[in-house]
This record gives sequence, structure tokens and C-alpha cells, in this order.
Amino acid sequence: MNTEDIVDTDSPRAVVNLPSPAELYDRWEQQQWSVADLKVEQDSARWTQFKPFVRRELLTALADLEIGEVSVTQTLSSLVDHAPSEEDRIYLCTQMADEGRHVQFFKQYLLKAVGVTEGDLAPDGELGMASAYGNIFEPTLREATRLVREHDGDRPVWYAGVVWYHLITEGVLAAAGLKSLRAFVRSVGELPALEVGLANVTRDETRHLTYGLSAAREGVTSGYADIIAETYRAGIDKTVEVLVNPRQRALTPMIPVALAKRAEQLTEQWNAARGRVVRQLGLIGLGEHRAEAEQRFDAALERTLDHYHEVWGVQHPVRRAAASGLINA
Repeated sequence: MNTEDIVDTDSPRAVVNLPSPAELYDRWEQQQWSVADLKVEQDSARWTQFKPFVRRELLTALADLEIGEVSVTQTLSSLVDHAPSEEDRIYLCTQMADEGRHVQFFKQYLLKAVGVTEGDLAPDGELGMASAYGNIFEPTLREATRLVREHDGDRPVWYAGVVWYHLITEGVLAAAGLKSLRAFVRSVGELPALEVGLANVTRDETRHLTYGLSAAREGVTSGYADIIAETYRAGIDKTVEVLVNPRQRALTPMIPVALAKRAEQLTEQWNAARGRVVRQLGLIGLGEHRAEAEQRFDAALERTLDHYHEVWGVQHPVRRAAASGLINA
């Protein structure tokens, strides 16, 4: 796969150069880091100072990322085994190493700095059962990558797997979650190991997404635009479901100022995900689907917030804050 110049349809004059898998491999060799070097235990004293709300928010976000990393580590091999070229396969092997390192980082941090148990992170543990990614998205990703293996790397199926894995999981859910968490960590301060670790993970995820964009763009130009667009549409619905997580009752502060802040944080994360969904379509050559994607995202959000109300009998904190005039509707 050669490097291609791809026009970002948000800025017609801007050109985005997507590196080849070989170039991404070279970046991987230059961007190594060690979990052991972070000394995650140095953050443990700070965790004892957090109020329950702050602790819960940080812990939930970290656990969801850890559970997500376990999932992507377990499902990437089918994309590796059936990659379209040796160059793709070699790069994807580096991504497998990255995902394993991410699991190690989040797990060691949660165990040693936060003080959770491995049982808490298990699928039937307290954090595992509350994980939006683990309960809502992971079965879909596992099914998509299973089909790649069963169809022996059939190209349409492989590209669908890339959309689920690289564009939706890495490019939208992980990216939005990491951005929100890093901002939160900076706001509470004094978590140096976590700040550096999250920065390292984000850099790795940028490489992974870049590969996915390049692969999907090649799929579009090779005649697989329809399956890529269809998979992307389904991915939008799942993305919104994970972001809202109607299966879990959201923490709703009673103090108006705190409720407004919480609603603003969630809205910002949702808007960031929506923006990524739309921008990626332009980058892979499906810019004509952007308006439809925006409409689909917004409709899915309203539908999922309605479902939350049906499940819990109360408004989601974002809707509650909007109805109270604390944030713009």
C-alpha cells in the first residue's frame, strides 16, 4: 500500500497524507515506552484524597478502557492473519504488541495505584458488569472479527472488520474516551504516572487509527465503498449506545452547579465523538455520507436517551440539566 494524498472535505484546500503500513511500522520502532518505567504506585497517595464522585468517575473511565483493551487484544488476530499484504500484516503485528502493553498499563495502574482487584475487572465483577464497552460493544466487535476468520479474509468482510476495529473502536470510542479522561486527569492534578501513561496510549492509538483510515480509504477506492459505508452506519448506532450506556444508571448530582458541569462533560464527549464520526468519512473518501451520518448520530442519541428514561424512570442527567436551563438544549 502506497502513501496516498487524501483531501479532507471539511477543508477542501487541505491535504492529509496518510502514511503506508511500512511507515507506521517505522514510527512504532521509534515510539516505544515501558509500563514499568512509569512507576504507577507513585499515584496511589493521590487516590486516597479524592472525593467519592471524583474517584468513581476516574475509576469507571479507567476500567472501561482496560476492559476495551482486553477486548481488542483478543480480537485483532483475525485481521492480522488475513491482512491483504505482508506489509499490512507486519504493521498489524506491532499493533498487537501495543494492545498488550495497554492492557498491562491499565491493569497495573488499577491494581497498584487505585487498589481494585482482578475480580472487580472480570466480566462478572463490579467494574466489568458496569462497563459500557464490555457489555454493549464487545460482542459486536467479537462477531465482526470472527466473521473475518470464518470467511478466510474475504475482502468485504475484512474491510467491515477494519471499520469496527480501527474506525469505530479506536477512532471514535477510544479516542473520545481518552480525550475526556486526559482532560479530567489534568483538572484534578497530581497523577503523573497516569498522565504520562495516557499520553503514551493516545500516541499509539493515533497510529492505529491512521492505519485504519488508510486501509479503509484503499477499500473505498478498490470497490468496497458500499460495505464500508453500511458498516459505518451500524457503527454510529453502537457508538451512541456505548456513550449513553442506558443499561447503567448515570450518576446525577443534585447540586445544580455540579449537575451542569457533569452534563457539560458528557455533552462535550458526545460532540467530540460525533465530530470524529463525520471527519473520518471525509478522510476515507466517503464525504458524501457526512450529512446522513450527522443525522443518524443525532437520531440515535435521542432514541437512546428515550430508552434510558424508559429503563430508569428518570431523565438522563444531560436532559435533566437541559430541561432545568443549566445547559443549552
